[in-house]
Amino acid sequence: MKETTHLVGVVTIVASVCLSTRPAIAAKYEAIDVKDGGTITGIVRWEGEIPKRHRLKVSGADEPCHAKPIPNDNLVVSKDAKVRWVVAHIKKIDHGKPFDIDPDKPITLDQKGCRFRPHIVVVPKDQPLRILNSDGVLHNVHLHAKKNEPFNRSMPGRMKQLDVTFDYSERIRVGCDVHKWMSGWIVVAKHPYYAVTGKDGAFRLEGVPAGNYTVEIWHEKFGKQQAEVTVTPGAEASVEFVLKQK
Repeated sequence: MKETTHLVGVVTIVASVCLSTRPAIAAKYEAIDVKDGGTITGIVRWEGEIPKRHRLKVSGADEPCHAKPIPNDNLVVSKDAKVRWVVAHIKKIDHGKPFDIDPDKPITLDQKGCRFRPHIVVVPKDQPLRILNSDGVLHNVHLHAKKNEPFNRSMPGRMKQLDVTFDYSERIRVGCDVHKWMSGWIVVAKHPYYAVTGKDGAFRLEGVPAGNYTVEIWHEKFGKQQAEVTVTPGAEASVEFVLKQK
């Protein structure tokens, strides 16, 4: 993992140290020209009574933390029973379309209103993630990585951005040691076929080579589910998942 910090008038580059405990490098994803690919569309529904979305308890004197009530993002279900913040991806796909990366539009994770925005961000392996501090108060970015190197870095109010690059694909919980209620997730993707459900509970994976695949979803409270999908050239395959209270 490499880290680049940006201060007011100061740029510091810190190269990470290789650890002997880091995992072996997995087979690389091969980017190809996908001709007449198909699309996988999916939706995540909620079964049962719609759960109430609670507000988080905040403390301390930092003004941005009290500007607006902070909702709990760990389970967000719409009135029509669609589940937000669910990560979907194709398992064990080793070739397909290239990553669609625009260097002029960096992937960002902001700290705004003492809350991580978005709650879940997907970033390609080896692509910098720009962590912002829009609050102008002291935050502490704590990435609970297991495959990548552990990361725990304070961001004073004057530090507006911090760039981090990941070497390995994994889900990483991110927190703030200063504001304990802050919680989010970084999903480091090894291929482009990842998506996060929005308010409508839907996801879409485009440009998939024809074939049989396993689509897996993950929710931070309800874990994983899988479904088998067959993609045919130029066609759309759909899949549905259901979450419910255990």
